[in-house]
Amino acid sequence: MKLLSLLLLLSLSHAWSADDTPNIVFVLVDDMGYGDLAAHGNRLIHTPHMDRIHHESVRFTNFCVSPSCAPTRATLMSGKHEFKVDVSHTILGRNVLNLQSQTVANVLKSGGYTTGMFGKWHLGIQDSYRPDKRGFDVALTDVDDSQKHHYDPTLQRNGVEEKHQGYRTDIFFNQAMDFIESNQNKKFFCYIPTYSPHSPLIVPERYSKRYEGNPNKNFLGMVTNVDENIGRLRRKIEQLGLTDKTVFILMNDNGGTWGVDVHNAGMRGRKGSALYGGIRALSFWSWPGKWKPVEREQMTGHVDFLPTIAEIAGVKLEDGLKQSLDGVSLMSLIDGKAVQSDAAEILKVNDRMLVAHRARWSDVPGRTAAQNIQDHKYAYCCVRWKHYLLLRVQPCSSKECSTCQKIHNRCKDTSARGRPYTNNIKHYMAPENKWKLYDLNNDLFQTKDIAAQQPVIVQKMAGHYEQWWMDSWMR
Repeated sequence: MKLLSLLLLLSLSHAWSADDTPNIVFVLVDDMGYGDLAAHGNRLIHTPHMDRIHHESVRFTNFCVSPSCAPTRATLMSGKHEFKVDVSHTILGRNVLNLQSQTVANVLKSGGYTTGMFGKWHLGIQDSYRPDKRGFDVALTDVDDSQKHHYDPTLQRNGVEEKHQGYRTDIFFNQAMDFIESNQNKKFFCYIPTYSPHSPLIVPERYSKRYEGNPNKNFLGMVTNVDENIGRLRRKIEQLGLTDKTVFILMNDNGGTWGVDVHNAGMRGRKGSALYGGIRALSFWSWPGKWKPVEREQMTGHVDFLPTIAEIAGVKLEDGLKQSLDGVSLMSLIDGKAVQSDAAEILKVNDRMLVAHRARWSDVPGRTAAQNIQDHKYAYCCVRWKHYLLLRVQPCSSKECSTCQKIHNRCKDTSARGRPYTNNIKHYMAPENKWKLYDLNNDLFQTKDIAAQQPVIVQKMAGHYEQWWMDSWMR
């Protein structure tokens, strides 16, 4: 009888553990920068709901993504650097996540989660590449994943077109809330990748009016609209009694854009660059009642998203998938266990090196795909290690490569035309065929190259880059 009671107790304990795995809501804000948040020192922007999440979360303050949109999404979904899953641009068919890749949605479905996505996929719109074929039970996106349709958009639900009325960002959040309510008695993963505040900069006047007089009032208004929708989403979760059962994650997908001149949190760089301001992102992880709000300074990044989500969900990754990932689970930093007792876990996170590459090179006529790739090995790239950032800006010299020609031209004083997001020339780095090293602890704006004073560190980090390049492309 005692044995039976013990077995029953163990069985109930196991069942509780399975049921205790949380719902997961992930909001990824498109083209919002690290500095576009009041909680990060921006005195102009109105973001009370995101500020609240900031205050309530585990915050990774040295968290980086890719320099632009589709590459970041590819890594978030796959757990691998975007080059390893055949994504190297946002257009030209080079933003398509290869079919060999398992997504975070696939992983969570294997753990019994119902999965939904509402917003910008940007990783393939044809047939098997659509999100509803990549692990999402429900996927609502804009037709052709277009940025342009802010009002009364035609959307696609699992590939079937449907007409909607209203402002697109509001619509996607409404649909996400309907999904959550419909699945409130199940474990769910709700992914909301917004199309805002990416250009075209269009927003209802009541949001832009707050910023009247600022040349980028529509961008700022779009951020505030996203913030308001996040507030509505959080209230819905609370009304359904799901707050303490739901992990809420908030990130942005690349460096700053139209808000850089308002506030860039002391950093140099913007979207499309491998400067720190081009890759640093907010990363807030909240589970009320479970995780204590705290800042974590360890070097982290989007490569860590999938393995962390898998551990939160209690899903054991297959050995082959686990070994192929570029990131590690951050759970020991989120729940504080490594900080308290496991120095080896901290070392594993903080002693590694992570690479970012601008990619987005043009396909130069007369050059094969392999040649085009090799021509842009150092086009705009960086390696992070501890508090160091090793940077190289060596665009190709072809006049037919429009991307590299822009890198050459935008750093010149002769004309500000053609510079995206900011005309401040300091956010553009002049090409030099050498590595530059920066100590971000003492030089956040990256003005002092210390490569000559630290040749051993440069050699070590540059060596890592060479091996990483081989691993990424010579597969």
